Amino acid sequence: MKNITLISDWKLKDPYVAMLKGKLVSNIPDVHIFDITHAIDLFNIEQTAFILKNSFTAFPEQSVHLILTGNSLSKNIFPVLVEYQNHYFIGEDSGIFSLMFGTKTPLKAWQYNSSDLSSDFPDKMIEMTKQLFNNKIKEIATEYTHFKRKIKLEPYYSSLEKKITGRIAYIDTFCNAVTDIPIAMFKEANQNNQFKATVSSTKHIQITKYHDFYNPQEEEVFFVFNRLGFLEITMYQGNIAVLGDLKMGDA
Repeated sequence: MKNITLISDWKLKDPYVAMLKGKLVSNIPDVHIFDITHAIDLFNIEQTAFILKNSFTAFPEQSVHLILTGNSLSKNIFPVLVEYQNHYFIGEDSGIFSLMFGTKTPLKAWQYNSSDLSSDFPDKMIEMTKQLFNNKIKEIATEYTHFKRKIKLEPYYSSLEKKITGRIAYIDTFCNAVTDIPIAMFKEANQNNQFKATVSSTKHIQITKYHDFYNPQEEEVFFVFNRLGFLEITMYQGNIAVLGDLKMGDA
C-alpha cells in the first residue's frame, strides 16, 4: 500500500493543497493521502518537527511523509529524503531533520539530483516519492550527509530536586497548551505525590492536578496526558491558552 502524509503551513483557504494532492494521484497510482495538518504557523519548522515526530508512527511502515512547511518553492533548491525507523521523510533541509531526529544518529538520506530546473520544489518532491515507490530513488538522487543543524531545547529533569523545566511546544485548536514534557518523565518525577507547576506567562497560572482524560468535573486548570505522549495544560472547555495568555515557548 502506498501511503503519503502531508504536513504544511499552507492552510486550506487556497487551492494549493488540493493541487498537490491532484498531482500525487495523477503520478502515483493507488496512492492513499493523509493530512496530518496544514495549520502550522507560517515557517514554523519547530512546531512541524514536534507534531510530525510524535505522530508519524501512527501510520504504517514504509509511509512517505512530505514536509511542506517553510519551503521556498524555488526551482534551484532540491529536496532531501531521509529514512528513519522504516519511514521516509521528504522536505527541504532547513534544520527540520536535526530537530526531529537529533544530530548524533547517522541518517540514511538522499538529495534530489538533476540539472532540470524547470520543476518547482513540490514537483521534485512528487518525483522523489514516485521513484521511491518504484525502488528507483538512486537513479534521481545522491547520498546526503551534511545536514543543517538547528538546536532544540529539551525539557530538563533534575532527579535530585524532583524538578522539571519544559516549554509549551504547541497550542491546539481547542486552545490547550501541549508541553514538551513527556508523560514518562512526569511520572518518574511525580511518583503519585503532590506537585506544583508554574507557567511563565503574563498571567500567574499554577497547576496542582493531573488526569489521564479530559475531566468535566475538574474546575481548575490541570494537566492531561495527551495522546501525543506529553503533558497538556487544559481546563475543561476553558480555552486555557487564551484565558492564561499562553504562548509557544513559554516555560
